[in-house]
Amino acid sequence: MFSKIVSLLRRRLSIIVLAALAAALVVLPAVAGSETSPTIEAAGGAYGYPGERSWSPKQVTVGAGGAVTISNPSTEVRHGVNWVGGPGKPNCSDGIPVGTTEAAAATKWSGTCTFAQPGTYTFYCTVHGPEMTGTITVTAAGTPTPGPTPTPTPIPGPGEPGPQGSPGSLLTGGSKALKLASAQHGPTVHGLLDVSQTGAGGRLEVALLATSTSLAKSHRSSKVRVGRLARVSLKAGFVAFAVPLSARGRSALRRHRRLALTVRIVLTSVSGAAVTMTRSVTLHA
Repeated sequence: MFSKIVSLLRRRLSIIVLAALAAALVVLPAVAGSETSPTIEAAGGAYGYPGERSWSPKQVTVGAGGAVTISNPSTEVRHGVNWVGGPGKPNCSDGIPVGTTEAAAATKWSGTCTFAQPGTYTFYCTVHGPEMTGTITVTAAGTPTPGPTPTPTPIPGPGEPGPQGSPGSLLTGGSKALKLASAQHGPTVHGLLDVSQTGAGGRLEVALLATSTSLAKSHRSSKVRVGRLARVSLKAGFVAFAVPLSARGRSALRRHRRLALTVRIVLTSVSGAAVTMTRSVTLHA
């Protein structure tokens, strides 16, 4: 009788152990699948409120085949995604407005992008351009996630020459350090400058120049300043700038519906060394 009881207890114990192992096998995949992908959100001031518009965070890292969630939670400000650099284009869900113009923008959206190839992917907001730059670094399968994400070099637009870089240059990437779209909308010029460690702590001045003939009836053409921005104590890395038109410039833009400008950028280091660049930009009302 005692041996039968022992045998019965052993069988019941075996059943309990097997059931526990089966439950563990079910739970393990669920735990692995619960890992969430990195998320990048459009952030910044809504209309009428202060705050620099940006992607938050500006940089994330995933492994090859990984996904990143990108979203715009705002119900007031339109944003979109324009892929401007990388080894290829990621596969993005329909929830993300992707394109190269302001038409590819919307409020209140969210979706995911999957990255098959390792490399550094750079994107801008389709509305706010390089003012809103995001970077996604994709590591190869089995490669450890790197430490600090390297600062990406912005892709220059066509017809954007500039000074050549050198080890002691104030800019990172030489002529590629400045990103300034040649056609922009609204009364403000937006751009992005990649300042090197040598240029850190320096001073940036951006001037908008228009011809006198475009501002008023005149037979003598000369350059007139219609906007200016000055910033000091610059940090190394990407420096976004936005230069609004003066009242005279805004009036000309409203009257002609477009305004051709010469944008002059001067970066001066703490040691007094300076680099100057000029670009042509047309603003459209």
